[in-house]
Amino acid sequence: MFTNGELTALRTGDALPVLGRFCRILLLLFLAQHFIAGYVYSQEIERQQNILIIKSGNATVYGKVISAIEHYFILYCERHPDVCTEVDITSSTPTDLKPEWSRHSDLIITLGTKAATFTRNNGVSKKTIHAMIPMLPNRNSNISDRFFQEADTIYLNQPLERSLRLAKLSTGGGKRIGILIHKNNRPAESILRKSENKLGVTITLAEVVDSKELGSKLGKLLESSDVLLALPDANIHNRKTISNILTSTYRKQVPVVGFSAAYVKAGAISAVHSTPDDIARHIVDVSASHLSKKNDLIKGPKYPKYFSVSVNRKVARSLGIKLPSETHLRDQISAGETP
Repeated sequence: MFTNGELTALRTGDALPVLGRFCRILLLLFLAQHFIAGYVYSQEIERQQNILIIKSGNATVYGKVISAIEHYFILYCERHPDVCTEVDITSSTPTDLKPEWSRHSDLIITLGTKAATFTRNNGVSKKTIHAMIPMLPNRNSNISDRFFQEADTIYLNQPLERSLRLAKLSTGGGKRIGILIHKNNRPAESILRKSENKLGVTITLAEVVDSKELGSKLGKLLESSDVLLALPDANIHNRKTISNILTSTYRKQVPVVGFSAAYVKAGAISAVHSTPDDIARHIVDVSASHLSKKNDLIKGPKYPKYFSVSVNRKVARSLGIKLPSETHLRDQISAGETP
């Protein structure tokens, strides 16, 4: 650290200039060390992501989804410390939010149509993910389908072909799939015909204009169907009609494939649906793509990536249908396998 001349100066007592230089070196080392530590600390701060979840209400399902989101974010940050070391998640309903709610959020996640409407009305669109959105929004929500087409949206509905695959797997060998539809909610004809060719099934639609004709339309449809596929349309399948639909189909020995675990519990033979855990996993996947890149990503609407299958084995046995495990059915649907 010292030259020969400086060592001589130290021995002869002329040490002040040398000590001054030595102190300057120590000061530089001290500053460099703290600058590096400060830089590392600031990098750690940058990787602490703040996420705001806006839920449409206080329903239990929202709480389950939020808990699962927190769990999957912990796992994600453990695997990707370069993106996040910690995630601070805050959840609220629109009415309970503070005025500065959007200022300090790295990402905003909405659950349900009401929460999505709130962000739209407040002009928030950057780094926002809308989840649990029905494919056809409620007419009373004052929000257009175009809004979701232009945003990063995860639908609540399952893709039609996924439901059709389960319907075929749940018939015990039948290939005739009947579907009750409302006049304002017809599935896309192109998807239906493509699925018919791909799956080797015959799809028959019975259009219901008024609830009074539901019984007669159902009775005629069951005469030419091996399975009735229920689509999530409240005009057709609601608290007032589900019991009659299940009773009529059971008398005709025609299984019903539903769209929720509740429908299966009520008497449908099976259903493909996304659980709160499935929904949370997909939300975190999409969130990761936002947090790992500096630019704002808008990927458009998408169907649930993860899904589950529920089965009512008691009903299946009474109809003489032997179904494989829920996991096997899900795997067959995922792989595009059909009997």
